[in-house]
Amino acid sequence: MKVVCSAVFRDLPIHELQDRTAVMVDALRASATIITAISNGCDRVVPTGEANEAAAIKKISEGNVLLCGEIAAQKVGGFDLGNSPLEYTQNVVQDMVILYSTSNGSIAVKELAAADNVLIGTFINAQAVAKKAVSLGSDIVLVCAGTKRKFSMDDIIAMGCILDRMLKIGGDIELDDMGRVALKLYHDANHDILGALEGSTQFEYLKQLKLYDDLEYCTREDMFDVVPVYQEGVIIKG
Repeated sequence: MKVVCSAVFRDLPIHELQDRTAVMVDALRASATIITAISNGCDRVVPTGEANEAAAIKKISEGNVLLCGEIAAQKVGGFDLGNSPLEYTQNVVQDMVILYSTSNGSIAVKELAAADNVLIGTFINAQAVAKKAVSLGSDIVLVCAGTKRKFSMDDIIAMGCILDRMLKIGGDIELDDMGRVALKLYHDANHDILGALEGSTQFEYLKQLKLYDDLEYCTREDMFDVVPVYQEGVIIKG
């Protein structure tokens, strides 16, 4: 089983997705937010592009709908929720449809639609998403959302965490060079993910915004046994 790794989703040719299982990784914070919302019983997450697209969909939507997301890591004016996973508690999201727009993650997941399967993963569900991806039996593409079209260290280390779990499952798994780099960075972190991310661009930016609790939450390992799946334009529990 080959595992192809991409540091930025925009750099991935579409043919690299065909006949493969894709895993979208956005460690700070979209993957964690989606996983938390799905775990806490939301009906589905609808990823959108820019915030005005999500707002336009909300205007024509009926029923239990929440308008959620961020621009530059900050909640959009008029939205119900931002992009902190800690906001997506069960009493807030249970049975709700979440219209979700973020600067990177919601766009990245939509770009992976050509894959046979699209999963959402990061530190907090690393074991679960690794097990699910391997069980599907096809070659795998791990794709980082990145930040502003550039690779982001938090995504790379999260990708390494998922690869670590894949290799522990066993079988004939072949990594590319990007995968080997990600795996080494994860192993060098030695489970101190917060420490490993000190000085990295996105981590420091979120610290400036005083999102310390989000950073601690998003870098925990294997909290959830939930694997969100993107299919037919929506994200649901896999």
